Amino acid sequence: MAYVYSDRTVNRIVSHLDGVRAAVADAALEIAADAEARLAGHRETGRARIEVEQGRVDSYVYLVDEAALSIEFGHWVEGAYKPDVPTYVEGLYIISGAAGLI
Repeated sequence: MAYVYSDRTVNRIVSHLDGVRAAVADAALEIAADAEARLAGHRETGRARIEVEQGRVDSYVYLVDEAALSIEFGHWVEGAYKPDVPTYVEGLYIISGAAGLI
């Protein structure tokens, strides 16, 4: 007798396979290496760093710094060139670029 599984059930089964988890972890390490290279070109005295964490199923790549959001996506600086005139500083898109999202 044939069984029909829902997409959710199939996704849960496949995502927990050892080979799939290993492939996801390998992809995260590749993204982290690319992100580290991108960050190295911009790091002067900062303490920003790239970290990888492996969960039960997924792997995560982080940009770790107090200003990680500003480094990644940009920010406004008050009076950078002229007093009381805000200037936008472009983000570096370290993680986004390494993951191929931009």
